[in-house]
Amino acid sequence: MHDTDTQEYQRYVRMHETYLKQARELEGRMESLAPYELAKLEYVYTKLERAAWHIAGWYKKKAKYHEGMAEIVQGQAYKRMREEEGKTAADAQYYSRIAKGEQLKMAGGYEGDFVTWKGIAQTYERAANAIKDMLKAISTEE
Repeated sequence: MHDTDTQEYQRYVRMHETYLKQARELEGRMESLAPYELAKLEYVYTKLERAAWHIAGWYKKKAKYHEGMAEIVQGQAYKRMREEEGKTAADAQYYSRIAKGEQLKMAGGYEGDFVTWKGIAQTYERAANAIKDMLKAISTEE
């Protein structure tokens, strides 16, 4: 599962890098782009947006996984401390939070990356909309 998960992430990143390279090539000639090329750039931005949402979704999935694991490891630690170590319920509850906290710390990192990629996706959406506005302005000038 882990290997497939990593491959999925890498596929999304490669997709993003491919579209980003295309966008940068067109952006480098922004002042001289023909309407067709502007439309192509708009299309590339929508592809970039989709790739960024895939990456954001991957991070969200990882965050949710670790949030779920936090509950599981807390329960397992509580049970082990009560049954195997003979801790009181209060002590077991307190100590089991350490295991939960470690998982929540990982989830927080993934959640932060999710928010970052969500913002990137929204930036691409705004860029595509700006290109639409440019195309409208060109059509009214003609």
